[in-house]
Amino acid sequence: MKQILLILTTILTLCVSCMGKGSASTSNGTHHDSIAAIDDNRPFEFLRKLGIEYESLIAKDDSLPTPSDRDFLLTTPEQCSLLRGVITSDVTPSDTASAYLVSVRQINDNVILCQYKYLFSDAEDVYIATYDTDGHLIDAMFTGNNWDKSEFAYNLTDSTELFSVNHTLVYFIGDHEFTYNNEYKEIEHNVNTDKDTTTYSQMASMTCNIEPNGKIDITMEDGYEDGVFRLWRGSDIKKEWKLMNDMLSLTRYPYSDNKVLDRWDDLGNRVDAAPSESFDYYFFKYVFMPQPEKALKWVYDNRDNKSLTLTRPLGFYYRYTPQYRKLIDDAIARLNKPAMQAYYKEMTELWITND
Repeated sequence: MKQILLILTTILTLCVSCMGKGSASTSNGTHHDSIAAIDDNRPFEFLRKLGIEYESLIAKDDSLPTPSDRDFLLTTPEQCSLLRGVITSDVTPSDTASAYLVSVRQINDNVILCQYKYLFSDAEDVYIATYDTDGHLIDAMFTGNNWDKSEFAYNLTDSTELFSVNHTLVYFIGDHEFTYNNEYKEIEHNVNTDKDTTTYSQMASMTCNIEPNGKIDITMEDGYEDGVFRLWRGSDIKKEWKLMNDMLSLTRYPYSDNKVLDRWDDLGNRVDAAPSESFDYYFFKYVFMPQPEKALKWVYDNRDNKSLTLTRPLGFYYRYTPQYRKLIDDAIARLNKPAMQAYYKEMTELWITND
């Protein structure tokens, strides 16, 4: 069970594909659908100053476009300017990672939205972020991984395989309101007839409003499932699948959400064994790395909570991954209260002692 769960975790984070197509709702009110109408206000001037030819990337309809091979490859200086605080708190050159600007969209006279894909090894992560007209980051959210067909094949019989697909779609239902849909499917493939049959599907949906100041606020969450989930087998299958979905849902919360760390801590008290390892990975990569000081401050403010769980992923990566140890140490050094720095000095020494 543990091995299969870890395989699924890897697939969820490392599979590369593109977003599925979906029907787009018509925006309420006027939205900018021409370059001339947008460019008069110069909201993308900071992109121009970076040398980015953004005109072909302007989203002219309600759906954010599918990441493709036509996206704009960002240089290291462009990544440092745009992605600091979106993917990590500090962007450094990498020979194995590539970042692309997929699309841009004007939200109002003072706020624009950028959509990115970030490739690292075999992984493709998709993000959206809001900026003011000077290019200062306001808010961001991870919108998930996407793949058309899982790379692993789970053979049900000699002639039947089970594989999974995952599609993400972000479409606007107003000038500043969008819906995020993530659909996961398990598909049974008959090798003899080359016929596919969907045996399980799950849809997770969030509606978000972009405030006039650029902050992203979740206004509604919904979802459904249909069919029988068969990827895992065992008595705890439903519990572990629910925990995995809870983790994935929390990774997609806006960075400005004030309650998301409370939800992560609560979830940490409900996971163990293999789900616990997935919890550590998702929290550290998609919550701590973009906003380390926010996470450290939250842990310090809740240090008297005897059921505190968010020190667990920090301790794990501090002990076993040198580059992340440096990231944590650097974030601690930036804390502006001596009491917090003293608290973490004692904690990191304990983590090393337990190595």
